[in-house]
Amino acid sequence: MKELKCYSCSSPNIKLIGDIAPNNTFAGQVLEQLIDGGGLYKCNGCNMFFRHPQLNEKELNKLYRLGNLKNWSSNASHRRDWYLIRNWLVLQEGIERILDIGCFDGRFLEYLGKDYCWLGIEIHNEAASSAESKGVELVGRNFENMPVLSPLADLVVAVDVLEHSSDPKSFLKAAASCVRPGGYIVISTGNTDALSWRLMGSKYWYCHIPEHFSFINPTWARYVAPKLDLQIEEFKVFSHSEGKVDFKRKLFETIGNLLLLICPKMFAMIRKFGFGGINYRLYPELALAPPCWVTSMDHMIIVFQRRTN
Repeated sequence: MKELKCYSCSSPNIKLIGDIAPNNTFAGQVLEQLIDGGGLYKCNGCNMFFRHPQLNEKELNKLYRLGNLKNWSSNASHRRDWYLIRNWLVLQEGIERILDIGCFDGRFLEYLGKDYCWLGIEIHNEAASSAESKGVELVGRNFENMPVLSPLADLVVAVDVLEHSSDPKSFLKAAASCVRPGGYIVISTGNTDALSWRLMGSKYWYCHIPEHFSFINPTWARYVAPKLDLQIEEFKVFSHSEGKVDFKRKLFETIGNLLLLICPKMFAMIRKFGFGGINYRLYPELALAPPCWVTSMDHMIIVFQRRTN
């Protein structure tokens, strides 16, 4: 049996955190067959967490193109990360060309304003067409094959994208190749250092999503940045529900996750009665599928700057 190594740094010094429950959805579409969750592993070399095994590129591209557009449709008023990125952006000078990796239908670039030149990469055909209709110049269709830009971008953004890559270090390196010296890369993704994630481990909702492969944290960022000639300029943690969710929902999500952690048998029994919208009769394997915890402060924004020397 081939020795399992870190997908990013190739270190064999890895640790199994635990099993990930199977899932029957991908990109918002309900599938006929379950996707095996595999296991959640931690690399003790670079501190990345990752899922294993993973779907191959052919399977992934097919599933992404069949994805439900509503799955990624976001109202700007509900996006704390968009708000934080725009507030950071307006304080910067010399930023004109912005490349959005995974731009979807262009609504995030539109939110940033028309003072910038909009560039995008998007795999979903319908979403890409919508982005172009808004004025986004599509320079690529798959983030695994970054384009050669001329001139280079002043800012590269990747919002809820890095976790979809098997190798976030290579992803960040490719993103850096698209930005000019002195320019910036802004990454928004989950944070494994979040208290809720450390509590739940492989039972956490964010790693249960089958299109999510890699999970990082500030320690990983500090490890990788100098190797890619980058420096970390800013770091913020946030919740996707911050400022718009009442106390009852926070309490409900917390209790649901703690019940799964402390008493999985009782959690599974409640699932049988339709808790969480799981059709237990069709998918009994999903009895221990974790509930969401979007009210948790489990996301982060990292601003990298490409060094000039």
